[in-house]
Amino acid sequence: MHERLSSLVSVLAVGTLVASASKRMGVPYNVALVLVGLALVILDVLPPTPLDPQLVLVVILPLLVFEGALFADTDGLRRAAAPIVALAAPGVIISLLGTAALAMWFVGFSFSAALLLGALLSITDTVSVLLAFRSASVPRQLQSIMEGESLFNDGTALVLVSVTTTMLLQGSFELGFAVRGMTVAIGGGIAVGAAGGALGALVIRKAADHLIAVLASIVLTFGTALLAESIHASPVIAVVIAGVAVGRSARAVLEPATVLALKGFWATVGFLLNVLVFELVGMQLRTSDLIAEAGPILLTLVALHVGRAIAVYGSFAAFGRWLGARTPLRWQHVMVVGNIKGALCMAAVLALPQTTPFRDRLITIVFGVTFLTLVTQALPFRRVLHWLGVSASAGHSAIDHAKATLLGARHGQIALDELMQAGVLSQRDHAERRAVLQREAIDAERILRDVSARHERDHVADVAVLLAQKAALQEAAQRGLISDYSAEERVASIDSRLIALATEES
Repeated sequence: MHERLSSLVSVLAVGTLVASASKRMGVPYNVALVLVGLALVILDVLPPTPLDPQLVLVVILPLLVFEGALFADTDGLRRAAAPIVALAAPGVIISLLGTAALAMWFVGFSFSAALLLGALLSITDTVSVLLAFRSASVPRQLQSIMEGESLFNDGTALVLVSVTTTMLLQGSFELGFAVRGMTVAIGGGIAVGAAGGALGALVIRKAADHLIAVLASIVLTFGTALLAESIHASPVIAVVIAGVAVGRSARAVLEPATVLALKGFWATVGFLLNVLVFELVGMQLRTSDLIAEAGPILLTLVALHVGRAIAVYGSFAAFGRWLGARTPLRWQHVMVVGNIKGALCMAAVLALPQTTPFRDRLITIVFGVTFLTLVTQALPFRRVLHWLGVSASAGHSAIDHAKATLLGARHGQIALDELMQAGVLSQRDHAERRAVLQREAIDAERILRDVSARHERDHVADVAVLLAQKAALQEAAQRGLISDYSAEERVASIDSRLIALATEES
């Protein structure tokens, strides 16, 4: 135990240093982690260590997907539901078949093994993509599509991984078995996730403080995953559905401090698991394996991009023709370039049973492809967004910064007024600090008075007023000043107006 704990502490220490250095250099931390992981493999720093796949399947995968689902933008997901479904259902299957076909012809895998490789590489990773989105201010609708695709794509792809693994172990392909397995896994996962999400939302809503809320979210994650596993449903889909439901409920009813505590805890868990997964892969690899599989890795990378391009452009072509909806071609280019692999993809390959044929080759190829996509796509992704004209203009960024400054300054002034009235702050300190905030507010208002910012200014004012009304109604209901029914009815009306405003903005 002492030896294992020492190894774990060493791994976490390396991860901390890598993340700190990547932050200073402006590099996504998962890119830095995969670079360090490759260096550790080449230098043979990490001794080959057996890994129990159940550890990954039962512990790591549920935590990774719950962390991504908990704070997803549910309103954005609802507005982008149609393109998300197009990518997460037929898009995944098209990508899988395209990748598998080329892998079977050029890499030398059997049909079942090629299907498994295609399923593993259908899993996307949005860590690098969303980091670039936040810094480049891309349209909110595009963010919602890619975030939602990642959530539900991962669930569909991991179901396909399970089905194709079973076929590979049995040594035969049966279409009826595959369809039945997917139907049970997806349908059961949705049912278990909905039930777990409803129960979890109720428990977290009644949580006395942030510690109980955090503990309840952990119990919900593992409870939902284990229940789904016991009935042969998809634990990943169940956890995604439960996480989205609980996250929406938490943001609606919990105190801001509790929401921030939940977000901080699960962000830490996500980072910790990324570090562990990259290091665990390093412990399963040898330098000779990477050298021997260099050609198949490059061929698989080509197959991956061809399959993704067919999936994205083909799905949206059919989607637009049937439903009359259009997604800008530039956005589709972003979806193809943003097909980056990461921790979830590697966790899935580590979860394969030890007796799976081609398991060592699959681990090596998936790591190699992940490494190449992170280095060649994640690093320049922000520049690609600018080149495609998807990121916001400098003027829009200035307006957005001014709105944030004004919002912070006004709320700071309100807090100072409350402190002075409570006798905590003297009039002199209050006047000095309020003057600083007033100067910030005046500078921000000068930018927002520009005619080109009129629409943005009106929009942010409408949203702010509606959010204030919603908060006041929820507080009044909690204090018993009005009935829950009246509050919920009025809040539902406010939510509808907020959705309308968000749709108008996008």
